[in-house]
Parts: sequence; structure tokens; C-alpha cells
Amino acid sequence: MSRTNKFKLSIGNAHYSIDISERAYGLYDVKVNDETFRISVADMLLPSPQTAVTSSGTTVAGGPKAAAAVGGTVTGVPGAAAAVGGAIKAAMPGTVMTIKVKAGDAVKAGDVVMALETMKMENPIKSNRAGKVKEIMVQPGKFVNVGDPLIVIE
Repeated sequence: MSRTNKFKLSIGNAHYSIDISERAYGLYDVKVNDETFRISVADMLLPSPQTAVTSSGTTVAGGPKAAAAVGGTVTGVPGAAAAVGGAIKAAMPGTVMTIKVKAGDAVKAGDVVMALETMKMENPIKSNRAGKVKEIMVQPGKFVNVGDPLIVIE
């Protein structure tokens, strides 16, 4: 069940009512007054969300979604492959504690697929999309950095 955080923001004489709900790992609905925006944390991690490089090396305007539409991927950018290529990448450095899925398992967006320990806290890593686990790229005890691929979902 998703939790909604509610905020009141005042800038000068303008007042805003803001509700933020997590739909799945890295995907949020942000409602400002009566208008709702869908936000992806992966989109915010891109150095330039306006362009992406296809697998053939061509630069495409429109970011990862545009690259995916022409059969390309975005590489070397934390979070970008999760949106395009199906890899769940580490959003923080840490040690892999547990892996809760295996190759061939079906997952839904928001399912916890593993746990990372960061600063003595166990952090659940959730699937950012529905699909089937194709490959597990890490094992328990392995240290990972931001952007390292963890699990590939097809």
C-alpha cells in the first residue's frame, strides 16, 4: 500500500497543497493543487534528460524513452538502464544482504527483490516494473556502488 505525504507550501502570496505518493520504486505521483505529475527518480538522475544514445551510437532527442522507441539503450548513467534496458541498478552504495528472487521469477512493479545494507540500515530494493527476472548480477555479501546493475528484468 502506498503512503501519501502531504505538504503545504507558501511562496510569497502563492499557496500550494502538495501530495506525494510512491507508485513503485523510483516512481511517484506528485499532486500540486489539482494537477498531478508522474515523476521518475531515474529521470532526475540523467545529466541531460533531453538526449540519449542508441545502441548504434546515434544521439536521440527525448531521453531514454526516445532511445527505447528506436531500439537503443542508455548506458553509463545511473538509473537510466532501469527505465530503458530492464536492469534494476543500485541507487546507493551498500552491501547486498539478501536476494528474494531467482532467475525466471515473475515480479510486479514495487515487489521487493533484494535488500542492501547501507550505513547499518537494511534498505529494500524494489522492482521498478513488471516482468520476469532474466539475470541476477550480484550475490549476497557483494559491495555495490551507485549505478551498478543488480537484477535484469525482461
